Amino acid sequence: MKNRLLAFTLLGCSIVLVPGCSTFPFKSSGASDISARKTAPAQGLNPQNLPPAPVAAKSELAIPDHPSIDYWVRRYSDKNHKSFQTQLDRACNYVVPAEEIFVRKGLPKELVYVALVESGFSPTARSHANAVGMYQIISKTGTRFGLEQNQYIDERRHPMKAAQAAADYLSFLYDTFKSWPLALAGYTAGENAVQGALDKSGLKDFWALQENGYLPSETRDYVPKVLATVKIIRSPKQYGFHYNPQYYVKKHETVKVPGGVKLAWIEKKTGIPEESLLNCNPELCKPVTPPQCSDYELCVPLGTGDDILTQLASYSPQEEKAEKKVLAASPVAAAPAASYKVRRGDTWTSLSRKYKCSAASLASMNGMKASQPLQVGRTLKLPGKMTATAALPAREASKPLVVAKAKPGKATVSAPAPAKKSAAPVPVAKAKPGKTTVAASAPAKGKAAGAGPKSAHYVVRQGDTLWAIADKFRIPVKTLCTQNDLKPNQKLVPGNSLTVYTSQQEPERVSKKKGN
Repeated sequence: MKNRLLAFTLLGCSIVLVPGCSTFPFKSSGASDISARKTAPAQGLNPQNLPPAPVAAKSELAIPDHPSIDYWVRRYSDKNHKSFQTQLDRACNYVVPAEEIFVRKGLPKELVYVALVESGFSPTARSHANAVGMYQIISKTGTRFGLEQNQYIDERRHPMKAAQAAADYLSFLYDTFKSWPLALAGYTAGENAVQGALDKSGLKDFWALQENGYLPSETRDYVPKVLATVKIIRSPKQYGFHYNPQYYVKKHETVKVPGGVKLAWIEKKTGIPEESLLNCNPELCKPVTPPQCSDYELCVPLGTGDDILTQLASYSPQEEKAEKKVLAASPVAAAPAASYKVRRGDTWTSLSRKYKCSAASLASMNGMKASQPLQVGRTLKLPGKMTATAALPAREASKPLVVAKAKPGKATVSAPAPAKKSAAPVPVAKAKPGKTTVAASAPAKGKAAGAGPKSAHYVVRQGDTLWAIADKFRIPVKTLCTQNDLKPNQKLVPGNSLTVYTSQQEPERVSKKKGN
């Protein structure tokens, strides 16, 4: 009996000790602990503690070790270092708010740099395939993702609306292919092209498609370019770049403006240049808010919104219509628009000299900036048809006008009959923009002929300024303003006529100088 009790006692101790001993070596081995946790989900243990794999992967962008990525990292940081730095500097104006859009949609924030590879962060960029904007969105894709496109507005050029559309498209592509390299390939080539390559090859990986030539060469390079860009962005100093987008300073604000408001009216009322408003709103195809919008969110320089709202409180469309009727009744009509096809070697500066307008106004007329390069073959709008005056070389055009005697039948010079008691009004001939018509005043009684003042009627062209016209006639700007009841900072309207009074001696002096 005692032996049985002893046996039961020893058995009980062994039952107590075995679990305790079994935990000791388990705790002492960290590797075994990690291994057990990794395999737990596969064995069906605690699956609720881990997020679904696709959701976690979708918000992360992994950069693999691949020779093609390394090639583009070297290319950007060496041969293309200067241009890449310029694009990074431009990116600082857009990256922070664009990143917020991508993060809200559950995407990697670095995907905003698709815009760097696509366009160098240029809102008005246009490709040979008519893809438009920072994210180079074609018309069909823009419509698919809600971007409005009509004669007044192209939202593919709106920096943030285009970013939203690009994020939606990339999200759709990832959901389709479950891979960011394949999604990026679909962004540039289209999802049908990528799916076709997968079906034809039987492969399931972008890098395998790339190495086996199942994708176009442009697509094979595109994905490594984007991933190389992200790799540089993550450690810019390592590759010799100066870049910190977190120093972003907001420069603009938005105000709700009624549809159909001309930017020229806002400039007239507030002094904000029309060109500045166009630069803030690259999506506008015309210098007017879209008439179909009851309230349009116009981007304006920071701190000017309240002034615009104050002026809009008294805005009336009838006011602009009345001004339009006055201009229509003017005896001088604006010059018809002309066009020009860009040739190799053309620049904004060379074209502005050729057509006698500023480079900034010419670029703005075509929805671009003067800092952007011209694309060969693109058709540009011009201020108007070239006139005889505009055709002169810049050196000759800057000289004061020398008036020649009119031939019979010519209407450019009007010679009045000798004055009697009162001088008759001087008839003014119609002129084309850029032309100058001169009317010689009748000599006053008792004075030698030609000793009185002479009036010249100059028709304003696109790009003209008061300073330039005053310089042309060698008179002070203040005098020109006084003669035409203008303010020194007033913007000139193409097609309007200015009257300039000059002394008759000045042309004679210049004529003698030319004779020498």
